Amino acid sequence: MNILFVCTGNTCRSPMAEGLMRVMAEKANKEVVTLSAGLFTAPGGRVSPYAEIAVKDVVDISEHQSRPLNKALMEAADLVLGLSSDHKNVLLRQFPEMKDKIMTLGEWAGTNEEVADPFGGTQEEYDACATQIKMLIEKGLAKLD
Repeated sequence: MNILFVCTGNTCRSPMAEGLMRVMAEKANKEVVTLSAGLFTAPGGRVSPYAEIAVKDVVDISEHQSRPLNKALMEAADLVLGLSSDHKNVLLRQFPEMKDKIMTLGEWAGTNEEVADPFGGTQEEYDACATQIKMLIEKGLAKLD
């Protein structure tokens, strides 16, 4: 399964989700390929140092570079997970023909939780965000065959 995580700038939430999913799926023996992209980003931006620290015990995302969302990424994905309902709504407006594979991470996990944007926040806010993303991925992975 190809999973694409989408957030705003592809420097905080979606890179954390991409890296965590890669490691967690491998440990759970699930065949998942994961990528991330941003709705409003320029290519090649550096991942937030706070995001790196928040997930460093699980995965190294220090080499991540932001990538803008495009149609090819959308078409290659089996599942597109926005980190918030705002992301999902933008995705549905831009790619209505792909509505069947677009949802939020919280919907996929079965909790309907929003993942708040830690951008500009403290390390503690990034840590809490990473913990929430990890929990949502665990719940979603448990549902995959």
